[in-house]
Amino acid sequence: MDLNLKIFSMFAVGISLLTNISMAGTDHKQALRRAQYLLNASTPTDDQFAVGASSEGAYQASIRGLLDHSLFYDAMMRYHERLFGVGLPTEYLDELQRDDIDNKTNKFAQITCNRGNSNAPKFRCYWSSRDTSRTADCPTTWEEPVTVFWYPGMVAWVCPSVHRACGSDLSRCFIKYANQNEALNAELGTTEVFDSRHAVVKSLSKQSAGIASAVVTANYPYTKILEPGLTAVDGAIAHFYRQTHHFDLVKLNPPAELLAVVNEIPLTDTRFKLVNTGNTYEQAGILTTFGWLRRYEKNRTRANQLYERLLCRKFTSALPRVFPADPGNLRTKEGCSGCHATLDPLADFFAAWGEGGELYTGSKGVIATTFNGQQGSFLSQLADIIRNDNAFSTCQVENAWQWLIGRGFYRDEADLRQALSRYFVATNFSFKELVYAIVTHSAFTEGTRGDSVVGDPLEMPPLGQPPGGNTDQPCNTAISFATHITPNLGLCTNCHKPGTSRQDLSTEAQWKQWGRQGVSMMASGNRRFFCANWLTQKSDAISYS
Repeated sequence: MDLNLKIFSMFAVGISLLTNISMAGTDHKQALRRAQYLLNASTPTDDQFAVGASSEGAYQASIRGLLDHSLFYDAMMRYHERLFGVGLPTEYLDELQRDDIDNKTNKFAQITCNRGNSNAPKFRCYWSSRDTSRTADCPTTWEEPVTVFWYPGMVAWVCPSVHRACGSDLSRCFIKYANQNEALNAELGTTEVFDSRHAVVKSLSKQSAGIASAVVTANYPYTKILEPGLTAVDGAIAHFYRQTHHFDLVKLNPPAELLAVVNEIPLTDTRFKLVNTGNTYEQAGILTTFGWLRRYEKNRTRANQLYERLLCRKFTSALPRVFPADPGNLRTKEGCSGCHATLDPLADFFAAWGEGGELYTGSKGVIATTFNGQQGSFLSQLADIIRNDNAFSTCQVENAWQWLIGRGFYRDEADLRQALSRYFVATNFSFKELVYAIVTHSAFTEGTRGDSVVGDPLEMPPLGQPPGGNTDQPCNTAISFATHITPNLGLCTNCHKPGTSRQDLSTEAQWKQWGRQGVSMMASGNRRFFCANWLTQKSDAISYS
C-alpha cells in the first residue's frame, strides 16, 4: 500500500486527535506563513497565499510541498544544530594534526594568501612553511595567475610550485589567510578572507546535525541517526580526507563507499551526504561523530548530554553547601548517588573511546555496564537501547512540538502527545510525517497560538514506560505510604533529608506535597515502582489506606 494511503487510513480509523482540526478558529493564511518560514525560511507570495490558504486540502498540499522542497534541508540543519549542539574551539585545528590518527603529523598542505602591502597590492598566495625541502618563494616575475576556488573572479598570483601542487584553482591545498581573526569568521565562498582549515573544524562540529538532517530529508527512519557505522560528510570534510599527500585516509581502512563520496564532493558543497562506514561495535551514529565526542570530552558529560538531548531528561540536583575535596565514589557517596547511580553506568558506554587526548589511542578498557535495566559494553548496544525505548520517540515529539508550536505540551494534552508518539512510530519513525501531523493540527492552524510559557507542563514518562496519556493498564491499587513508599524511601532520603540543601522527603505529609515530582524523578532511569499510572497521578489524589 502506498505510504500516503497508509497515513490516510491511520488518520481515518485510529488517530482522531491528529485530524480533528477546528475549522472555526482556523487561519490557513497565517498558518501557511508560519509553516513556510519554519520549514523553508521564506515567505509565501501572493499567488502561494491564494492557492495554499484557499482550503484545508490546499493547505495540506502546500505543507507537503514545503517538506519536499530543497530548502527543508537547511531548516533541518538549523533545527538539529540547536538540538544536538554545534561548535568546537579552534584549538582542534591542532587536534586534527595528531599522528596517532594515521601516522602522519603534517596533514595540511598550507598556503597563505593576502593582498600584500601598498607597494605590492597584488593578491598573492605562497607556501606557509619556509621548509626548503618542500618549496621556496620565487621571484615575483615567475608568478602565475590563477582563479581561486573560494572566490570566483578573484585572481591570485602564485609561484609555479604552488600552481602545480595546489591545482589551477588552488583547491588541493588549504588556505591560510594572514589575518587569522578575519579568516576565522569568514564564510565559505563569500570572501577572499578565507581559511579552509576553519571550514573543516566548522563542518566536523556540526556533523551530527548533518547526519540527522540527511536522514530526515531522505525520509529514512529517524532511529537511523543512531545506526552504527553511519556518518555524513560535506565538501570541507571530504576536502580534508582528499589530502592524500598529507592525510592518509587509506590507513583508516575506509569502505569503498566513503572513498567514492569523498572523491566526488567539491569543497564548496556544504550539504552533508550519508555514508556507511561499516557496522562496527563501537560506533553509534551521531554519538560517535568528531563534534559530539570532542564537544563533550568527558564520558559523564557525553552521557548527560545524551540523556537530555535524546531522552528529554535532566540530571538536576543542587550542589551541597560544602563540596568535599575528594568525594570518592560518586555512585555511592551520600548526596551524589541519586544521580550518579544512573549517570555513571550510562557514561561507561563511552569508555572504549577514551577521554580528552586519549580519543584516538585505540580501544580503551571495555566495561560491562547497564542502562534502563539492559546490559551492554559498547555504544552500538546503547544506541539500540535508546532507539527501542518509548522515551526516545516521545522526546522527538516533544522537540518537534516545541520547535513548531513554540511551547511545550500542556498537561491536558497528554493524549495528544501519546497520539503523536504512536503516529511517529507507526510511520516508521518518519520525522517528515511527524512535522506534517503537527503543522496540520489545529494547535498550529488556529488563528491564535498558546502562551509559550507553559504553567502546567506535561512531564516526560519514565524510561521504558508508555509515553503520555492514559496507560493500557490503569493502576487501581490503593497506595499506602507505609506499604508502598516507605520500603523505597531510602532512595530519596539518602539525599533529601533535614539539614541538607534538598527538599526533605522523610514524612507522609511531605510526600503529599512533593510526591508527584519525587516519584517522577526516581522513575527516570533504572528504578521501577509498582504501577506506571501511579507515577503520573497527583500526590494529593493518592488514596492512602
